[in-house]
Amino acid sequence: MSLPDLGPLVRFDERLREVAVDASAVEAALKEAVSALEAAEEPDQRLSLLTYAGNAARILGRADESIALFRQALESADGERGVAARIRLGEAYRCADRPVAAVAELEQALDSARRAGTLVDFALQHLGKALLDAGEQARAVTLLEEALELRRRRGDAELIESTECALATARGR
Repeated sequence: MSLPDLGPLVRFDERLREVAVDASAVEAALKEAVSALEAAEEPDQRLSLLTYAGNAARILGRADESIALFRQALESADGERGVAARIRLGEAYRCADRPVAAVAELEQALDSARRAGTLVDFALQHLGKALLDAGEQARAVTLLEEALELRRRRGDAELIESTECALATARGR
């Protein structure tokens, strides 16, 4: 089974949250992922499906469903995948307008990322956006600047652009 790439089906809104540009396609993809999840037995496949379904639910604005899926993913992940799962859970809380929970999860994600030496730029980026939502503009800018520096060193133009956009939003508030 091959689930559709969600990237072309979303856009970022003014709060830097992914929203569906084709909700019916995202809805169909979510339904397909949940169906596949019910039949999946292999741990890596289950984790991938939990992540996909959690992202689709978040994009559709189904906060509780997204949070529940990412909690399950976090329970079954470790190492880099555990860091990624915690970042996604924090983002789900952020998109659910639960900034305290978002910041708490993303601070844990950043701590784990720094200890593991992986996904630090992603943790910084998402924590920066959560802090911005929580009204902590100065700290958000500091973390987003650090994320931008790390991403510039890596040279990934798409990630650099994403962080520059978040930083511009943070500085503009």
